[in-house]
Amino acid sequence: MELRVVTTATDIGLASVLKGVLQAAGVEAVLSGGSEHIYPGTTLDAVRILVSAADYPRAVQILEQIEDLGVPGEEDEEA
Repeated sequence: MELRVVTTATDIGLASVLKGVLQAAGVEAVLSGGSEHIYPGTTLDAVRILVSAADYPRAVQILEQIEDLGVPGEEDEEA
């Protein structure tokens, strides 16, 4: 099975959340990379989130929907 990188994250926690969102939507996902740093939850390099080539278009769509929704209260923090 061919795997494609659908996105990357610099935080293992965020990568795990995105993987869970994809899996909840029926898209099997795996994490790769992200050598651990001395501080818990941080990485030396990006964590890649991979999905099958067949699921790639759907995975991109799901992640775009999440990005469009944003984070509640995000605008307040920027002010």
